[in-house]
Amino acid sequence: MAISAVTLPSGIAVAPSAALVQKMASARVQGDDDLDPQGFVNQLGRMADSGIPARLETNGEQGSATLRLYTDTHIALLRPTGRDDGYILVHVGRWSFRDHRSLVEGFLRLHCPRWTLHPHIKNISAGSRNHIGILTDAWAALRTSASAARVSDRHQEYLDTVERIIRRTRDLERERLAAARILYRARRATREQRYSARGVYEFRLVEGCQIAEGTQIQVNDDRDLRGVILRAENLDVTVRFDGVPDFARIPAQGALTVLPSDVVYRAQLDAVATLRDGAAVNPRLLAMLAEHRVLRASPPDRSATPGRPLDDGQLDAYQRARGEPDLLLVLGPPGTGKTWTITEMAVAEAAAARAGTGGPRRVLVTSQSNRAVDNVLKGLASQLRCVRVGNPEALTGAARELTAEVQVEALKDDIVRQTEPIVSALAPFVGVGDSGGAARAQLALLRGHLDEARQADRAVHRRDAELDGITRRVRAPHEAEIAAAQAQVDRLEAAASKQRDGRARAWRRLEAAAGRQVPRWWAVIHRRSVDRRRRALQAADARADAAERELAAARAEHDGVLERVTLLVAQDGAGGGLLAEREYEWGRRERALAQAARTAEPLRAELELAGCGPALPDGEADDVAGWQRRERSLLDAVELARTRASLLDEWRGRIPTADEELKHELVGYADVIAATCIGVATKKLLSGLDFDFAIVDEAGQIALPDLLVPLVRARRAVLVGDHKQLPPYLDNDVAQWAQALVPGAELSAPAIAETQDIVGRSEFERLFERIGPEHGVTLTTQRRMPATVATFISRAFYGGALATDHPGTGPDPLFRSPLAFIDTSDQPPARRFETRAEANGGISNRLEAELIAGLLAGYAGHHRDWAVIVPYREQVRLLRQTLIRRLGGPEAVEDNIGTVDAFQGNERDLIIYGFTRSNRSGTVGFLSELRRLNVAMTRTRQQLVLVGDLDTLGRSQDDGFRDLVEELRTALSTVGDLRGSREIGNWLREAAGSAR
Repeated sequence: MAISAVTLPSGIAVAPSAALVQKMASARVQGDDDLDPQGFVNQLGRMADSGIPARLETNGEQGSATLRLYTDTHIALLRPTGRDDGYILVHVGRWSFRDHRSLVEGFLRLHCPRWTLHPHIKNISAGSRNHIGILTDAWAALRTSASAARVSDRHQEYLDTVERIIRRTRDLERERLAAARILYRARRATREQRYSARGVYEFRLVEGCQIAEGTQIQVNDDRDLRGVILRAENLDVTVRFDGVPDFARIPAQGALTVLPSDVVYRAQLDAVATLRDGAAVNPRLLAMLAEHRVLRASPPDRSATPGRPLDDGQLDAYQRARGEPDLLLVLGPPGTGKTWTITEMAVAEAAAARAGTGGPRRVLVTSQSNRAVDNVLKGLASQLRCVRVGNPEALTGAARELTAEVQVEALKDDIVRQTEPIVSALAPFVGVGDSGGAARAQLALLRGHLDEARQADRAVHRRDAELDGITRRVRAPHEAEIAAAQAQVDRLEAAASKQRDGRARAWRRLEAAAGRQVPRWWAVIHRRSVDRRRRALQAADARADAAERELAAARAEHDGVLERVTLLVAQDGAGGGLLAEREYEWGRRERALAQAARTAEPLRAELELAGCGPALPDGEADDVAGWQRRERSLLDAVELARTRASLLDEWRGRIPTADEELKHELVGYADVIAATCIGVATKKLLSGLDFDFAIVDEAGQIALPDLLVPLVRARRAVLVGDHKQLPPYLDNDVAQWAQALVPGAELSAPAIAETQDIVGRSEFERLFERIGPEHGVTLTTQRRMPATVATFISRAFYGGALATDHPGTGPDPLFRSPLAFIDTSDQPPARRFETRAEANGGISNRLEAELIAGLLAGYAGHHRDWAVIVPYREQVRLLRQTLIRRLGGPEAVEDNIGTVDAFQGNERDLIIYGFTRSNRSGTVGFLSELRRLNVAMTRTRQQLVLVGDLDTLGRSQDDGFRDLVEELRTALSTVGDLRGSREIGNWLREAAGSAR
């Protein structure tokens, strides 16, 4: 624990915020106020000599700070005033477990000569200072010394490298955004439902550009037209505005200006700071990332069985994830069931949590994009309690139903519906003790009956007292007779008891003799012994019966003497009247108690129904004292019911405004929390929440700075991805900066190499290369692609490791194989070559566009669904125009054409991929990024059709791409279908003629 003492030169002035004052006033009204601002300041004053524990919380790049102070019982948050003359007290509350953990990490021991509370910041005296500079410097020095003590030189160098990359990426983005304006040519109101009080509009861009979800923009530099990018797909960008701007207010054509935002970078830098402070949930995370040292896993539990069948690779991943203490990497090529496996992992963790084994098991499902998160969540929602955290407009419809906002509304309805029966049961007790309540009349009636019973009981006792004197006078001459009769009863009772004991002994002896096993030769003697004991029992029975008869006669004689005395009392002049009066009062008491019982029974039943059944005394209440105890129990139960009714009414009254509390309850009890990597840190609902198990999907597309954000909050993690497919989005400016670094005084050659490696690859790829053999699993059975396509993919990208489990394809009217290529090199150069747009330099190929459009018009109907994937946005634009013209409208086109990025994670029966590039030089541009071709080809379920100029592609200047094309030629010639574009064109014309 790092502690540093700080002494301030003068006192500090404090003023409560308006929100805190209002909150305290509300708490006092409700009777649950705890400690007001003055009480807290008084506590600070009493701790002046010993020093006050304090921590400083900085707000990322904004530089603002919050001072957190700790007393023996409470904590408070103070923010500096704008003039730095004091602090605004924004929160006072009890300690939490998080506060204990924070103090263990380190704190300042603050010595301040004086603390002064003012009603408002304007009342703070001129010349006062809050000494925030002194505290900031002391806190920075404490953190530096603590980090140096915890973090090794290697770890410091690694963290410095990551932080350098984050800051440089941020700076380059700011420079680029300062000069960039994204032109749009049309806008329209979206057809989707709004999920907040904000306007949502879609803009059609003039040309494509890279713009991420969550980016802040404004239209034409108009500050009133600011919003956030919800989706960016090809040329269409969906924006959620901060308000609800009038549609006419938005210009029909204009520009979107991207506003600098530090939200993402602040989340990334906070994750780095967490690692520096040694505060990651997994204390070994930094060593895993910087040194690739992962704790050795125990042998997987091969007895662990999932709820659904898994193949061998999936089952291996599932079982190893159960026992992996740190990190498991799952390489999942296309179609190998990554999502299926992830689902079983999450279900197993939730089942372990519910079984109470191993402590809490909160699971985080995360990825870079909302689409990827929603795709995983789709398989979990029906099995687990899931909460999706994110902007509702950016989610799929199914995922939107799982957001806390939507679930809270359902929860509120459930609470109201499920509490209706208890509300009805408690209704008779509402207002009891005041002026109403159905139970009030029953209580009054019961009390009346018991009052009458008490009066009659007192009268009985008075008559008994008077009768005692008369009875003693009348009984005196008969005392000798009564005593003699009682003595005879006592003597005969003793004799009868003796005879009863004798009979019991005789019975036990008979049982013992009759149950004894004896040899056959002894049987005759044994029967005689049993008969003798039976006769002894009969004699004992006779003696006992005679003794009982004598005792009964003596008791009758004794009772007869007492009855004669009672008759003499009744014949006495005064005694007869008293007996009659006593008999009357006794009857009145019994009638009143009977009426009390009839009145109390329905009241007791109502209390039982309301869950407030009274704890009645044991036994029957046949006297007044017993009924007094019952009355007290009933009154206590009614008071309990009244209190519950009042609390339930108050609680139900708060439900409409308790959204935030209920959201946190939903998150707290959820099995699975789902959010994007950055959303884990930027959504308030997840603030301070840690996870036992994090599942990161599509990890091969996530750069290290983004991946750190969820990892620092998780105790264990499984990264699922495929670094043979799309890499993380790489900013060319950042890549150029990394490549331009040279060794010097500030940067060593190893640090530069690491920088370039981190910038150029995903952390999943880096880790799989270094720790994969021991902590990695590769899924090897794919079920999406036909075997012909899958075999080529396996050899070209996965070293031949993929096996195929596919039902095969049916007969096709055009192609002889699921792997087909339409070669345009049979066309003259002027017809087949690519062109560049004058406006933006975008590349397109009209021949390929017309060929693909004709193919879809005459052939696509053979397949259930289809998609066209091309590498260039300009070709997307051209294809869209051509297809709309050929197919008759945008509805059949919009969702089925796009670049590779748009179709990651999707699949279709028919996939058509157009290479676009066709030229004399064999230039293929970024087609040489083979992973993009891998993504495009592996989207198919039935038929893959490639369209391109094999002459250009085969002469590529990139060795890797050229080798792949040669391998593709070989596959096409052996198991595929290589066709010329002229042949396909003729077939399509003939098919069109036949259709007419």
